[in-house]
Amino acid sequence: MNHDKDLFVQAEMLNLLECLPAEMVAQQPRQFLMHLDQVRQKATSHHLFALRDLSCALESALQPALQNGGGTTIARSYLEAMRASLDCVQMNPAMTEALMANVALRLGGQP
Repeated sequence: MNHDKDLFVQAEMLNLLECLPAEMVAQQPRQFLMHLDQVRQKATSHHLFALRDLSCALESALQPALQNGGGTTIARSYLEAMRASLDCVQMNPAMTEALMANVALRLGGQP
């Protein structure tokens, strides 16, 4: 039964992420951030901490990008990692940290 619940949560979160295209950052930044907050809240309520942490990191990374452009590229990278984090559904803190470090390295920063 727990497996069925995990599949339902995974489908729900994937659906939320599918409704959040990276291109929305440039076209409707406020709408994107509101939807991202919804993803973060749902991830928190379902104990999907890697997804929650990635959504927080995406929001932080978007702040300067919204002023300077380039937000779509950043959003695309983070959204890809957010979808990948759902493949594991439940991650321990060490795996969450490793996933966050991987995203930071792909974006050219330091973990």
